Amino acid sequence: MRWLFIALAAVAILVAALVIAPMLIGEKGYVLIAIGDTAIEMTVISLVISVIVAFVGWWIIKKLFFWIMSLFKGSHRWFGSLGERRRRNAFYRGLQALVEGELAEAKKAFKQTTEGDFDGVNYLAAAQVARALDEKDRVRYLLEQAEDYPRSRIAAIIVQSRLDMEEGNYQQALKRLNSVEEKAAEHRQVVKLKAECLARQGHWQELQNNLGNWKKLLDKDDYVRWSQRIAKGKFAEIASKQGANALKQHWETLPRKLRHDTAYQAAYIQQLIDQGMHSDAQQCLLDWQKREVEPLFIPLMKQLNLANPTPLVKALEGWIKRDEKNAALYSTLGHVAFHAGDDVLAEKALLKSVKLSEDKTDLMLLSELSERRQDNAQALMFYKQGMSLQ
Repeated sequence: MRWLFIALAAVAILVAALVIAPMLIGEKGYVLIAIGDTAIEMTVISLVISVIVAFVGWWIIKKLFFWIMSLFKGSHRWFGSLGERRRRNAFYRGLQALVEGELAEAKKAFKQTTEGDFDGVNYLAAAQVARALDEKDRVRYLLEQAEDYPRSRIAAIIVQSRLDMEEGNYQQALKRLNSVEEKAAEHRQVVKLKAECLARQGHWQELQNNLGNWKKLLDKDDYVRWSQRIAKGKFAEIASKQGANALKQHWETLPRKLRHDTAYQAAYIQQLIDQGMHSDAQQCLLDWQKREVEPLFIPLMKQLNLANPTPLVKALEGWIKRDEKNAALYSTLGHVAFHAGDDVLAEKALLKSVKLSEDKTDLMLLSELSERRQDNAQALMFYKQGMSLQ
């Protein structure tokens, strides 16, 4: 509206100048227009005013004409701001109904927003409703519409890729993710989904090649987890095809950097355990942790099943002396002793562990130890206590 006021002010100044100028010079000036036998005579001021009035009238007629045409074309601006307001209200009503779980109402509301300017977010929300209603074809259609909007394109591609993965079509999901723009390729969720697609297809080497570039885009825990999965996948493939000895030889050929990577070490030890090579696994666990315990190795130590785990027991007892309030160390010692058949040491360690921090697995082992002693009452007590924990 500002430009309209400026235009009107300019016209007013022009008319004022036309009126005042002839008065100052004492001459109005005349214009004679002759068309056939008809002659029209008017002052210069009258002519200018007539031209201005004609221009304003033409502008009003033009606007009116296009407004009427929009009614027949189905334009989303039929009623100006009133139509926009109705679509905006429908959008908010759809979001509210979606949160409330009123899916039918949400679907109806979002259908009224298709001609509005919501940067594709309305299509994303409508797709979520359609997914909850198990309308698979409609979900895909709505997400395709959302991809046409720059601000919702990435979100739509991510959801589409997740749907592909749910259907087991990891190759299509990866192709879709690779189609995003260069900047969007660094989106954290895009990276995570790419990694998952590569892992599900067993493309461990390609995943390993990309992981270094993705490290800054992933959380530390995610990076460690993916390093483990890569190592576990590659080691499992070697062990299953060539055997445990080939796995050990492969480990020695790895670059020093990888052999000192805790995630790779954990994956290698897990494969040794899976292959029944518990003594080799114990040796690795002792060699790769000296004064301080590596938290990633604790679940592995609990899996060891050795008749004589004396070296590991001594190491655990040494770590416990330096950290007497560490429930995880007592728990680990209890598990190692339990698998070795040393019920006395196992019960002692596990009782200390649950005293510091209750753990369902530890309580179940205590219940089993009590059953071995035929103390059914205590076994039942530990069992109930363990089952009460989530």
